[in-house]
Amino acid sequence: MKKWISILTLSCLLFLSACAATDTNKLTIPELTARETQILETAADTAFVFDYTTDQNYTGISLWVEKYEKGRKVAEPISQLTSPLPGESTKGSIVMTVTKTLEEELLLSASVSDTNGTVSISNQEALENMGDMATLWNTNPQQGLLLSDDMLLAGIIYTSALQGVSTSALSADFYEQKEGYLDELKEYEVVYILRASFEK
Repeated sequence: MKKWISILTLSCLLFLSACAATDTNKLTIPELTARETQILETAADTAFVFDYTTDQNYTGISLWVEKYEKGRKVAEPISQLTSPLPGESTKGSIVMTVTKTLEEELLLSASVSDTNGTVSISNQEALENMGDMATLWNTNPQQGLLLSDDMLLAGIIYTSALQGVSTSALSADFYEQKEGYLDELKEYEVVYILRASFEK
């Protein structure tokens, strides 16, 4: 009897572990192969890649970039796109790249892909004194983000290299959207924030 209880307990634990390990309705940062990393580094100066899984309740995804100048939000989003989801359980990916052009502008490109195909958009952004700017970037440090209609995925900071450079990118508190989190952006000349919304 004791043996059967042990086997039953072990089976339950394995089942619960398997359930906990599923990433349904979550966004994760994939482990890229050396080849994928090489392609991204060749094609762009900065790249962010995310994977997501959704169930049948999600109907669409929106992706956009917000620009802040010394903490003040610029009116219109940059590189905004919306794509329907299949209406069934699906896996997809989000990619955003930033490249400095020969004209000393930023080319921001974003794409969303799933079983239906890929939707992408690109915009060029003028950035004054780009040659004097230092760049910092990071992604949301939280693991297995639950999908929502207001997700902060990544941030790219451009700040003056002539006035001393902050050595830290956006904080974990920023990504957790704790009270007053946007005040952190006042420290930098320009910040681009990648956001996503998964709609039901």
